[in-house]
Amino acid sequence: MPGAAGPALLVAKGIPLNYHSNEMSYVEANIRPALANDARSIAEVHVGSWKTTYTGIFPDTLLESLSIDSRERSWKETLAEPRLVTLVGCDAGDKVVGFICGGAERTGQLRCDAELHAIYILQIAQRQGLGTWLVRRFVRELRSRGFTSMAVWVLVLNPFRKFYETLGGHTIAEQQIERGGKAFTEIAYGWRDLSWFEP
Repeated sequence: MPGAAGPALLVAKGIPLNYHSNEMSYVEANIRPALANDARSIAEVHVGSWKTTYTGIFPDTLLESLSIDSRERSWKETLAEPRLVTLVGCDAGDKVVGFICGGAERTGQLRCDAELHAIYILQIAQRQGLGTWLVRRFVRELRSRGFTSMAVWVLVLNPFRKFYETLGGHTIAEQQIERGGKAFTEIAYGWRDLSWFEP
């Protein structure tokens, strides 16, 4: 399973090389289930986001070692896993500008049955409602599969972690991780009742 900052990926910024998009306001119609042929586009968002968001946080050698080709292979495996929920957010030209992925909670220690594993949004598509729509659609899909609660691990140094607080997440755990030979702290946000997301 692709990952960033330990088990969690955060709303992040990053623009793949040669990518251009006009600013727009996103709505629920911009969200759809990810398809097998989205793997490359998701990998581009994934790698670009790591390199911009974690510059100055993770060691440069770690960021420089990231490969879109390698991530694409990982995402092909992820998209073939029916137990995972993966959604993409697209712009007006159907270009993937963000994604969200998750499924069952992986540690069994957070008293939540589901986990948001990954959410990335390109810088050019941020602060236009896409992140909130991705999470709401993701939660709806989790509930349709019988999940009732959710957690997400977030790197403390990630500048976007407050996003989860605005969505009602509460700190429920903390852990230390290692990336590129350095130690980092993550916190877990939790939602004990996913019905909170209903309008």
